[in-house]
Amino acid sequence: MGGTDMAMRPRPPQPEPPSPYLPPGPEALTFDQFNGINTSTSRAGVKNEEMWWCDGFIPIGPRMLRTLYGVGEELWDVTSVFATGVSITLIWFGNISFTPVCIAVCSNGAIVAINTDTGNASLIAAAGTLPSPDSKNTSITQSGSGYFIFVNAGTSNGYFIWDGTTFYEPGDPFLAGAIPTGISGNAVEVYAGRVWVANYPVVQFSAPGSLIDFTTVSGGGSFSSSDSFLRTGFTALRQSNGFLYLVADSSINYISGVQTSGSPLVTTFTNQNADPEVGSAWPWSVTTFGRNILLANPFGVHVSYGAAVTKISEALDGVYGTVPDFGGLLPSSAKAIVFGKKIFCLLLPIIDPVTGQQVNKLMIWNGKIWFASEQDVNLTFIGTQEIDSVLTAWGTDGQKIYPLFQTPTSDFHKTVQSRLWDAPVGIEEFKSVQRLWGACQLFTTEDTDIVVKIDNEHGPILESSYTPEYEAVHPMTWTGLGGLPLTWTGLNGDTLSWLTAGIGLVPFRPTAVSQNGVFIGFTATTTCPDLALVMLKMAPEVVGYRG
Repeated sequence: MGGTDMAMRPRPPQPEPPSPYLPPGPEALTFDQFNGINTSTSRAGVKNEEMWWCDGFIPIGPRMLRTLYGVGEELWDVTSVFATGVSITLIWFGNISFTPVCIAVCSNGAIVAINTDTGNASLIAAAGTLPSPDSKNTSITQSGSGYFIFVNAGTSNGYFIWDGTTFYEPGDPFLAGAIPTGISGNAVEVYAGRVWVANYPVVQFSAPGSLIDFTTVSGGGSFSSSDSFLRTGFTALRQSNGFLYLVADSSINYISGVQTSGSPLVTTFTNQNADPEVGSAWPWSVTTFGRNILLANPFGVHVSYGAAVTKISEALDGVYGTVPDFGGLLPSSAKAIVFGKKIFCLLLPIIDPVTGQQVNKLMIWNGKIWFASEQDVNLTFIGTQEIDSVLTAWGTDGQKIYPLFQTPTSDFHKTVQSRLWDAPVGIEEFKSVQRLWGACQLFTTEDTDIVVKIDNEHGPILESSYTPEYEAVHPMTWTGLGGLPLTWTGLNGDTLSWLTAGIGLVPFRPTAVSQNGVFIGFTATTTCPDLALVMLKMAPEVVGYRG
């Protein structure tokens, strides 16, 4: 009675027997989640689901890393109007009524307006109109769909209006007054029915409902910031979510509750500080993203969620600022809808971590993760066009203006790198990789080569250059109305055969490779115009103890 019935005890779970179809050894390593880049750590510190580097691909989702398109047809060439030596300083986009317009500010102080539907260009302001046309001293905004407002800080009379036909300069008659004199600035925005102009520490605002009346008797006015955290002055004005954000070189303020009342008229508002330490000296990096404000400065990209400013670019820390003084380029930003995804792009010079070369790169954020890309041209400035809620990024190389992410292209390389695994076991074991698998989704049959390298701790070593083969190749028969087969012949009378092949999900052939190392990883490169990488997989084996 005191004994134990061993037969009644539950049996412990038994391990599943190994598959008879798989060779013995550690589990294969799979690279297929593509959850953004992470350069803030070592390549061995990147998580399994992340990428060390992703350049020219957009992560659509798990098992869908698609090649990014290149530029579309050029919109305008500065040499069509000006002689050699004149370049495009900045571009900006708006609309006059239903006409979409690109504004090109040129290095000689001229302004050109280009219809983005037709490509027709008009010189609306002659050379020398803007004495200091660089992107720190010039700002543009839109009032309704009828007027563009330009300001320039290089002159005391730096306030201009264009109505789609006439370019009005200070002192010119406009509606029931004259364009004001004595107004200039480096930043402008329309908010709460008023025009706000920042001239570094001084901000002027117009009377309610007026584009030209800045007098105090009408409700206009000005204020000068003497806050201790204001270093040089305000660099950009942007409105969002009911607030006017005053972005300075080292701080951010926001204005709300604007009211004009009394006799004489007095305009009041609340001006509060959002962050006394984070701002931007790069005015064209500042943009809205939904209800929030994005901005970049020398130590990263930041988002203002209401009044809370947070850095969002830790994943870029390994490449951000690798070019001293950013190569003299003033970074700019743009937004776009690409494959149905809304993205933010920051044009930034970096040292490419794969090639080791300095290049102007688009650092791209989809609201959650980061990746990178180039385009077919060397971009110097980018901007955003919005039509019917569709965002399009545009860029210039200083000579021509192009829409970005428009056309499948093989003119630049697309490269992705996984983490470096110390699996299986760890760094105490030496590994050997003998076999590579993979799969891709082809959207074209053009230039589908993919070069896959198995990397170790010493760097990438070429192991396999693989061209995906079309496995679903079937004969196709043409028939006539009566159901009888039709025969196709070539010019020499030979019978032609038709096959269905080419586009779709394509597994790679299992490929023999040979790579040894303590750490192992993938580098995949392609110039294919339109392809999505689905996965890469390798089977490492432990070959030696390093004790």
